[in-house]
Amino acid sequence: MGVFLLVAAAAAWCLWIFYRALPQIDGTIAVEGLTQRVTVDRDSWGVPHILAGSEADLAEAQGYVMAQDRLWQMDVLRRVASGELSEIFGRQTLLLDEQFRRIGLRQAAERDSKTLNPEQRMDFEAYARGVNRFIETHRNRMPLEFVALRYQPKPWTPADSLAVVGYMFQTLTNTWSAEVERQIVTERVGPDRARALFLVDSLDDLEIVGAEAANSTKAEKKSSAASRAPSLDEFAPASGLSGEQPSAWNNAQSMLGIFSNETRAVFGSNNWVVDGTHTASGKPLLSNDTHLELTMPSIWYTIHLTGPGWNVEGFALPGAPGIVIGHNDRIAWGFTNDMADVQDVYIEKLDPQNPHRYMVNGKYVNATLRTDRIPVRGESDVLIDILTTRHGPILRVVNGEGYALKWTALEPGALNHSYEWMGRARNWEEFREALRGVSGPAQNAVYADVDGNIGFIVAAWIPIRKEGHGEVPVPGDIDDYEWTGYVPFDDLPQALNPPGGIIVTANARVVGPGYKYYITDRWGAPDRTRRIYDLLAGRKDLRAEDMNSIQNDITSISDQRLAAILAAAERTATPKDPRTADLLKSLATWDGRCAADSTQAAFVEVARDFLLRDLLEPYLGANTSEYVWWRSNLFVERVLEQRPAAWLPPNYRSYDELIVAAADQSVAFLAAHFSNPKVSVWRLGALNVLTMDHPMGRDGILERLLSIGPTEQSGCFLAPKAMTHTHGPAMRMVADLSNWDQSLMELPTGESGQPWTAHYKDQFADWFAGKPVVSPFSEAAEDKARVHRLVLEPAAPR
Repeated sequence: MGVFLLVAAAAAWCLWIFYRALPQIDGTIAVEGLTQRVTVDRDSWGVPHILAGSEADLAEAQGYVMAQDRLWQMDVLRRVASGELSEIFGRQTLLLDEQFRRIGLRQAAERDSKTLNPEQRMDFEAYARGVNRFIETHRNRMPLEFVALRYQPKPWTPADSLAVVGYMFQTLTNTWSAEVERQIVTERVGPDRARALFLVDSLDDLEIVGAEAANSTKAEKKSSAASRAPSLDEFAPASGLSGEQPSAWNNAQSMLGIFSNETRAVFGSNNWVVDGTHTASGKPLLSNDTHLELTMPSIWYTIHLTGPGWNVEGFALPGAPGIVIGHNDRIAWGFTNDMADVQDVYIEKLDPQNPHRYMVNGKYVNATLRTDRIPVRGESDVLIDILTTRHGPILRVVNGEGYALKWTALEPGALNHSYEWMGRARNWEEFREALRGVSGPAQNAVYADVDGNIGFIVAAWIPIRKEGHGEVPVPGDIDDYEWTGYVPFDDLPQALNPPGGIIVTANARVVGPGYKYYITDRWGAPDRTRRIYDLLAGRKDLRAEDMNSIQNDITSISDQRLAAILAAAERTATPKDPRTADLLKSLATWDGRCAADSTQAAFVEVARDFLLRDLLEPYLGANTSEYVWWRSNLFVERVLEQRPAAWLPPNYRSYDELIVAAADQSVAFLAAHFSNPKVSVWRLGALNVLTMDHPMGRDGILERLLSIGPTEQSGCFLAPKAMTHTHGPAMRMVADLSNWDQSLMELPTGESGQPWTAHYKDQFADWFAGKPVVSPFSEAAEDKARVHRLVLEPAAPR
């Protein structure tokens, strides 16, 4: 009985610890700083609708409500950006802290917080007041993570919000280590072969701006695109793998992976918009699903803000005021990453006699030196010296050379100008003006309004360079590679009501050779864009649920093309494994769907990896993983279609032999991976298992409580439903401009970051199944959907 009572008391204590942290969502709360009463209604998904009488009250209430649901996530985001994780997690996050300290996002946020315009300052300060009011009144009933880690959050500041904006900037524009990798690969294979590996053009590209003349025939456009692509027959015979590594190889190895969140992880986003000629209602439909790291909780937070000049619903970033993606009662908009190259790496020559000096045009000058102190839980503080040159912070010093990062996000005022202010725009002109000052990250924005207009624009500070394009590290001791300014706003890629009434972007190329400025050459493969466009073209009856269905489409046209190549090779080359022969024959009728239970999809996906490895090994040896290019599937397909002798590995007599050998390797891999020789158990879903981790929930009982997965899933990287183990659609939205109440919005997890609430992961089942979630917007619809009402009353100042 004593043991029973002890266990019961411990369980009751645990429940009380968790229960007392749950947010109040009904009744009345006094909030200092408010000037008028604010109502916060929540629907059955826990989505808040905030109604306030002034913009400042609206921002303060948003801060309070988001702190109710996501305070620990907000705290972690500002700590990541500021390099302060080790203070709560200890040495395991020290390298990550050092990396962000060297970048200097915190310093940029503090600097830019002092230059906010009056309205921005009002909103950011009001938002911070709301967060701090929640912190002050919940010191003894903090969410689970604060209790488990035994610490209290510091007061929130406007600089914290800007640091969170900077973290997302870094997530979406971090290309510098990929530039180092590209230099390494180029040195190994030679410039001619590098042109083929890092190809840009594809016949499937659907450029929105600067494409060939609109009256050109399809055949002429394809011919033009083909002429821009390098001919694979031009290369000299393979020289084989050199035993000597290039000079930059060892230096770069120590640099690769310095950032934990690479840009390579953020491809997969889709957005598109169709005008009324393609819809059942005669009004536009706009769709968006941003693909980011899938975490617990989601990186996005759904909210509806109503106040003077504001009536906007959509997705907010935890830690920052306003709404980034969504719609108001007049317009809707959505984003995908454009991948504009806004980072350059400069190689600085350091003075051998004084490493704090570096060369500029033949003379050594002083670098700026800053010493940062990193608190480490349970240990002594760690001191690091940070050097900054005229280009930016030096991220690593190797053999007397410093690698300095120049990045638009670190330029004065960059963090002040992001995407939170578009919700007040009423038309295309006002939407463009809202974007005029945006520094980045560069996004493909699609637009629609109730008058029937659709549009597209890329808004960001995109550098203009004296020489080169910044694809690889450049000398920093001369002025030849300096930035001379940014692409003027009016010259940025943009279009209004293009012919055909369809705009699709999916991280692929959006500008053609007719566009006069360099944006990037790091676009994703065009397969998702092409598949989405093909599903939309010709339709006159589209509805919101059709758009949701396309967001969840699992057909990969690249896998279809590769399957045909694989199947054809079996006719002239004989596989060693009879299972390979059976699989190759089955591909002749395979539909290219990346279903979780598909053996063909698993086989084709693995075969592509082996084909790429076999093609690159003669030049890169065991380091084929250093080649990272989002159009690598196009390189593989082009080689296998053109079959140039110079690219055929020397140990194969024909391309069919190479293809069948890769297929045999795939079968051997799958048999070993599944520990089962039976082809019927080789499932794509088991190769592409989804895990959505909470930072504290990676094993044991906390994993079951806080995280989701592992779960077998459908979808693959080159299908519209682009899924990897940890990345996928971090939100889905379909805006119906004929009836906002028929619009769809959903998260992969839930609104709340507190595990004991009903809304921690209640949206996961619908999100995983691709089931649409209706998002009411009108006053009548939201009143009908209301489940809870919280009233925030002005409190007397202390």
